[in-house]
Amino acid sequence: MRCIFEFIQWKKVIVRGCHLLLVFGVVASLLFQPSDLRTAFYDESNYLYCFAYALVAYLSLLFYFLTCYVDPGYVPYKRVPDWTGAIPAESDDDNEGEEQQTFANSNQYLRKCLLCNIEQPLRSHHCDFCNRCVLKYDHHCPYLETCIGEHNHRYFWYFLLTTDILIIWSMMLCSRSFVPFSDWSSWLHINKFRLFAMHVLIIALGATTILFCIHSYFALTNSTTWERVSRHRITYLNRLPDEDLNPFHQGYCHNFFCSFLCHRIKEQQWDVVYRKRVEEHVTLNM
Repeated sequence: MRCIFEFIQWKKVIVRGCHLLLVFGVVASLLFQPSDLRTAFYDESNYLYCFAYALVAYLSLLFYFLTCYVDPGYVPYKRVPDWTGAIPAESDDDNEGEEQQTFANSNQYLRKCLLCNIEQPLRSHHCDFCNRCVLKYDHHCPYLETCIGEHNHRYFWYFLLTTDILIIWSMMLCSRSFVPFSDWSSWLHINKFRLFAMHVLIIALGATTILFCIHSYFALTNSTTWERVSRHRITYLNRLPDEDLNPFHQGYCHNFFCSFLCHRIKEQQWDVVYRKRVEEHVTLNM
């Protein structure tokens, strides 16, 4: 029985099932009750309008589950470094399972995860919830029950974008579907499902809009939540000559289109970008 419980992973099933029910519940309330969507489908036969709305809802769910099921960038366990001749250095305070070492003949720092016993590439971090090291770790999202990392961060951004569009569109449909009534109690009784849907949409819009703005900023600046929040405890960041220097910034267009959306920067190249950016900064300030 325990093996079955661990195999099914009930927490993920419940969280993702609730999201599905929430989306289908709001869409069903607009389709099966008097609304512009119902009018367009049943009375006006405006199937293009209905198809556009259904497409946005489908894309929102698609990117949700892509973010959930695409490998966020787990560092393979076979990545075991050769620590022969390495000199121990200070460990990062934000994770007791990580330590940092440096080679005696270079200034290049290597990170080792004591929990996974593997070399951590630059910008990776050990997730306590997944119990794995993740490339370009951003955060562990409880609403998706997965990590957001180098391989699925753009899908998470697409999910926030399409969900914002879906929520705003649904709010417009819902606000125009309220049935007027002179008696307050009768109005509440008739519009109770619309009122519930509107409250859910308003709360969801606030959360997704804030997250969308934050992660759009991270995409434009080539940064992550973990690096922003824990900068003072990350060795390769807190030892920089300038505390405001972003060693991975390569221009807003390049950051957003090449590095974030197109994912052209491979994980083993972050150290090259880091070194080049730091050297340029030092040269300009000499």
